[in-house]
Amino acid sequence: MGKFNAYAKINITLDVTGRLPDGYHTIKSVMQQVDLCDEVTVECLDEPGIVLTVESECQGLSAAGHDLIPCNEKNIAYRAAKAILTEAESRGHKVPGVRINLKKRIPAAAGLAGGSTDAAAALVGINEVCSLGFTTEELCAIGKTIGADVPFCIKGGTVLCEGIGEKMTELNSLSAIPVIIAKPDVAVSTAEGYARLDKELEAGTLEHPDTDGLVAVIENIEQSENTADSLIPFLGNVFAPMTEESHTVIADIRNAMLESGAAGALMSGSGPSVFALYKDEASAVESETALRKRFPDIFIYRGKLRG
Repeated sequence: MGKFNAYAKINITLDVTGRLPDGYHTIKSVMQQVDLCDEVTVECLDEPGIVLTVESECQGLSAAGHDLIPCNEKNIAYRAAKAILTEAESRGHKVPGVRINLKKRIPAAAGLAGGSTDAAAALVGINEVCSLGFTTEELCAIGKTIGADVPFCIKGGTVLCEGIGEKMTELNSLSAIPVIIAKPDVAVSTAEGYARLDKELEAGTLEHPDTDGLVAVIENIEQSENTADSLIPFLGNVFAPMTEESHTVIADIRNAMLESGAAGALMSGSGPSVFALYKDEASAVESETALRKRFPDIFIYRGKLRG
């Protein structure tokens, strides 16, 4: 049996660059892991089969949504387990059964890759605990068939992701920057967001963040510099304007973060979570206090970016 941390991600930039014939969208995004994580326990069983259980350790339970997480094939971690065991069997391995427990700390449906990172940890964990012998690249190839963010969650750190998310370029670490993540208790439809983006892409009116500029800055950052200030001009997410218009609480949280000392703040993924970057720990602590006072019933996490 082994325990594996499944780290959440934020999008420092998120751009949608086109739509493929199969309906998938191409993206260009600097993805960054944070130290907020689920704990995934994997046990190899003698009898075939997949047993998945979920428990919640998430604060701000009104925003967690963990009671809605399925424990069957609708769960992406379950599908990841099935995929790696099927691949192992096709290579002549004796296929064991596995028991997986997800101890959830990342809120569900939050734009933080909570499901994808659980799937990534399940792949890594099953490979290690059951001695299947897959390489990291082979795990990423399996992960790609499960979800676009899974390969990044396997790799981790600071990464430029392109294509549908599977083309990854590792960047310099940004692990020293304090971060706060807040998730309001609202539901955001990713499908509706992409449908609205498609109209702007066709009309040529979509405003794209300067991801190339951000990558250049990250690659030239010295760890002694105030890295938060260097990143702020490049924060951008094509989903943010329309989602903030539909769910004004997202803009309220972002503005509250800025008013309470954040160097910059942005919605992550297709929402609804918002993250803020800070120049120092003291500023983050002060901001957290102000945010909890103003938004007492939502999920709020203070931590750091993870290299």
